[in-house]
Amino acid sequence: MNFNYNHLHFRSGDPDAAAKFYCDNFGAEITSERPLSTTKSINLSLNGHQLMTISGRAEGEDPVAGSTDPRYGLDHFGFEVDDMEEAAAHLKANGVKFGCEPWTMPSGTTVAFIVAPDEVSVEIIMRPKS
Repeated sequence: MNFNYNHLHFRSGDPDAAAKFYCDNFGAEITSERPLSTTKSINLSLNGHQLMTISGRAEGEDPVAGSTDPRYGLDHFGFEVDDMEEAAAHLKANGVKFGCEPWTMPSGTTVAFIVAPDEVSVEIIMRPKS
């Protein structure tokens, strides 16, 4: 039996704006858009790999608002960078809100957390160079 990663699926109050956020800030690309029930589904890739699907609220659904508070289940997802200063400056220049400014752990790993559309928590991580 072989399992391969396929996607993360996000619900968004504004799927187009959410897709634009990931494209503008992380270099994701929209690979397809299609109708999904009474809304639409937008697929994004990053560096040639399927990243996520974003869809809106379909008729009859009442999605629960997101939160960046720590939680059980999917708490956050992360992007690794090779230069935290450059990444943080890029994100700040785009007006991205930081939930936690970059800081370095005792291990030498530097992390930050940003707030993506719909209160999705995204970790930015830079591992020490060996």
